[in-house]
Amino acid sequence: MAESSRGAALFGIVLVGPILFAIVALIAMLFGAAAGWLGGIIFPQVFDRLTALIFGEAIPAWQLGAMLGFVGGFLRASIPNRK
Repeated sequence: MAESSRGAALFGIVLVGPILFAIVALIAMLFGAAAGWLGGIIFPQVFDRLTALIFGEAIPAWQLGAMLGFVGGFLRASIPNRK
């Protein structure tokens, strides 16, 4: 009985782990998009020049914030804290 309990726990971790990482990354993407949108309202020229410098064309600030939020959220969820 203990063997099947371990198998079920491992199956749960394997199944729930990636879904949890994806949910955390999507929530971070939403917060990043909101922060980019707000930053684009406050500093429109800065975001236009920055995105034109990085990507070769100006993209909306909320898209830059969403991209950075997703990458940051994925890295935050996948890299453990070591203290």
